[in-house]
Amino acid sequence: MIKNNEILFLIRSYNEWDHLLSTIEHIKNWWFDKILVVDDGSTDWTEEKLKFRDDIFYVRHLINRWGGAALETWFEWVRKYADKYWIKYVVTFDADLQHDIADIKNFIKAMETENPDVVLGSRFLENTYENMPFLRKLVLLWGKIFTRMFSNIKVSDPHNGYRMFKVDVIKKIHLTMDGFEYASELIDLLAKNKFKIVEVPVNIKYTEYSLSKGQKNSNAFNIALKMIWNKFLK
Repeated sequence: MIKNNEILFLIRSYNEWDHLLSTIEHIKNWWFDKILVVDDGSTDWTEEKLKFRDDIFYVRHLINRWGGAALETWFEWVRKYADKYWIKYVVTFDADLQHDIADIKNFIKAMETENPDVVLGSRFLENTYENMPFLRKLVLLWGKIFTRMFSNIKVSDPHNGYRMFKVDVIKKIHLTMDGFEYASELIDLLAKNKFKIVEVPVNIKYTEYSLSKGQKNSNAFNIALKMIWNKFLK
């Protein structure tokens, strides 16, 4: 049985202070006490409020380096300290209150019953999303098709940021792409290493704030070009 103190939550924050504190509290209210925040060069109150807290782990980028760099910083920290802090699983979790902490039970159940290496959250297994704009649906559909063609792996929601990994997975993969294209690179690395993947439904809530903070729909084509360059031309 997976214990709460074996799970580390990973949160990237870039000028998210108004929502970050609530996110941390939501996680702690579910009796998870291991949280690592990567402050991705924030210019708000994040550093001042978090760097001296002794109930979370805190790492700061001096400049804003985006999602892929933050994930690799998380992973590097996990590679160094997971054994020291008895961490066996890590969960990536957004700072903008899009993710529902209650869904963690789906991840844990899947880990315990199916024994995968990675559990991916999906908005589309049961259409568990709220207020998703139609254009965003089209972009995510394109991402699904591109991932199937590019990595030869069938997942319903490759760009969902809610994920759970066994620590051994993180020790075997290294991300090289700093921007939002990291999500496609991550899936590609999981496929190359033949890790067992399962998906579980997660509830994603879209708000005006979360849509303003996320990647732009128009960036999908640039992400595809970067992935093609990184895999075939670099």
